[in-house]
Amino acid sequence: MAGIYLHVPFCRQACHYCDFHFSTKTQNTESMVQAIVHEAQLRWAHNPAWRAEHFRTLYLGGGTPSLLSPALAKTLISGIAKACRIRLSDLEEVTLEANPEDLSQDHLEAWKEAGVTRLSVGIQSFHDETLDWMNRAHTGKQAEEGILRAHRAGFDSMTVDLIYGVPTERLWDDDLKRALDLPVQHLSAYALTVEPRTVLGTRVSRGEEPEPSDSRAADEYHRLCALLAQRGWLHYETSNWAAPSGNGAFATARHNSSYWSGEAYLGLGPGAHGFVAGCRYANVSNNPMYLQSLGQGRLQQTEESLSDIDRYNERVMTGLRTAKGICLEELTQTTGHRPDQVDPRAWNQALASGDLIPLAGGCFRIPEDRWITGDRVASALFLVP
Repeated sequence: MAGIYLHVPFCRQACHYCDFHFSTKTQNTESMVQAIVHEAQLRWAHNPAWRAEHFRTLYLGGGTPSLLSPALAKTLISGIAKACRIRLSDLEEVTLEANPEDLSQDHLEAWKEAGVTRLSVGIQSFHDETLDWMNRAHTGKQAEEGILRAHRAGFDSMTVDLIYGVPTERLWDDDLKRALDLPVQHLSAYALTVEPRTVLGTRVSRGEEPEPSDSRAADEYHRLCALLAQRGWLHYETSNWAAPSGNGAFATARHNSSYWSGEAYLGLGPGAHGFVAGCRYANVSNNPMYLQSLGQGRLQQTEESLSDIDRYNERVMTGLRTAKGICLEELTQTTGHRPDQVDPRAWNQALASGDLIPLAGGCFRIPEDRWITGDRVASALFLVP
């Protein structure tokens, strides 16, 4: 079963650490919405593989999709549903990424009417000086008030994003307490990374900002793991935790699971990526070029057909990001390769060192206390031609 991702490439201002594709020029939001719907129509008409998929989730990301007017948000969601022949009521999850400053009553009501069932709120921190350092547009109080307003409006499925390892006076434990005191059912936490094409990257390269401390990031990550374990939350992916939702279930993010499990996903919008039938594509990361190409009825993208080796390496990388880990027989069936045969020495070393631990059914995972360095573990198992 597949998911649909919509990349809304607009932000009011640029966060100093972010290297996602976006523009702060928001004059063309209506044209962009029309172009994204048109892209969905083209992909549906010209690629039979999409017509064979059963879509179960819709995710509006960016950028900042919450800055769209209520009318445009409704137009985008209904247009995609019509183009992809889906009924929103049949989807398991319809998520919209929102900034706290956009959680107004009229926006919330419009999103509910449009079919949104879940909000992903980019808080990052509740500490106002840290938010200023990040160049975020909201305050900690606005974040708390927005979440409470959304809860009163009927959103009983919400996740918040936080960033750890930030070199400010922010108290991490205070951020965690304020987040978990809110009516949220899911939390995503990411380490601050320095990307070269960002304000933060430029400042670090000039010596104006220090490199983020690895030890601080690790300490804050492990404190988060311990706190949420005490509260009974499920740590089901390196950066994601879900609260208990009753009867042994947890409020996991269903859309993102399609990325980690190798399922198809339809990516729409400039800079979006998609994957189906062993082929990955990437849309041009340029708003004017994207609008121009869709205006001419064509897709401007790069394509890559994945080999069995590519698929094996990706499944190892994404699988080891999850609590389910990787299963040797499943890897063999889907890619023709398995890590204990690709490099027996690296495999045995990972087991002996405790970087990998066995699960039921011939599966293996990285233990939680080593998850923060999981990319190192996974890359050691790659098949290099």
